[in-house]
Amino acid sequence: MIALPRLTTRIVIYATVVALTAFSTFPLVWMILSSLKPFPELMANEPRLLPTRLSLGFYQTLLKATTFLTFLRNSLIVALGTTLVSVTIASMAAYGLARLRFRLKFVVSRGVLLSYMFPQILLVVPLFVGIVTLGLADSYTGLIITYITFAFPFSTWLLTAYFQTIPVELEEAARIDGASNAGAFLRVTLPLALPGIATAAIFSFILAWNEFLYALVIMNSESKKTLSVGLYSFVGGEFLRWGELMAASTLMVLPVLVFIFLLQKHIVTGLAAGALKG
Repeated sequence: MIALPRLTTRIVIYATVVALTAFSTFPLVWMILSSLKPFPELMANEPRLLPTRLSLGFYQTLLKATTFLTFLRNSLIVALGTTLVSVTIASMAAYGLARLRFRLKFVVSRGVLLSYMFPQILLVVPLFVGIVTLGLADSYTGLIITYITFAFPFSTWLLTAYFQTIPVELEEAARIDGASNAGAFLRVTLPLALPGIATAAIFSFILAWNEFLYALVIMNSESKKTLSVGLYSFVGGEFLRWGELMAASTLMVLPVLVFIFLLQKHIVTGLAAGALKG
């Protein structure tokens, strides 16, 4: 009699998790299956979830008759550049906030977090003016710098909390063995912080990969547009290219899934440490 409520509670929890998972993944499944349907079946008055036969026609049109590969290249350059630079400088800044003692340390750490919480829409005009003044409009560098202003604060806050979970005694032992401060950081602390770094990298990559507004404002040339802006070109005034849009959206999701899959074992640990110490 005592085990029955526990069993019922467990069943309810599992059923809720399954229902929420199905609800959240249904749009993704619908998008993928729609991209594999023949055109008449996709545009039918009564659409079905499962296609009667699989077709790669939309993917062939997308890759051969559009500039999708150019958009993909641009997004990869911007996203990887943003991830590399933001995580690198955030690691050094977070290490300093976690280990060093200086005046206004509390103000600096809270200021970093506050800058991330600031609404991005309010910064469009000043950031655009700054990028134009520097002569970086319509360039990968200008867009990467813009994204770093948002990826860096969160990455720094997350990594600061993670560095605080690493015992300082390990660095002291490395210094006793003859390592310099930089050597102790690179050889001891940084490898132990890989879960937090992976989490920050995932966040930075997704932010740069999915962002639309700043890419639309800063990138003017057709050859410099990123995927998020390029997909908007499939939306015409009188005709919406549903098939190519579904295929492009599916291919756009794949790099993010691969990136998360490669780093998944570090993500939970990094988020948990950041949440507990933050």
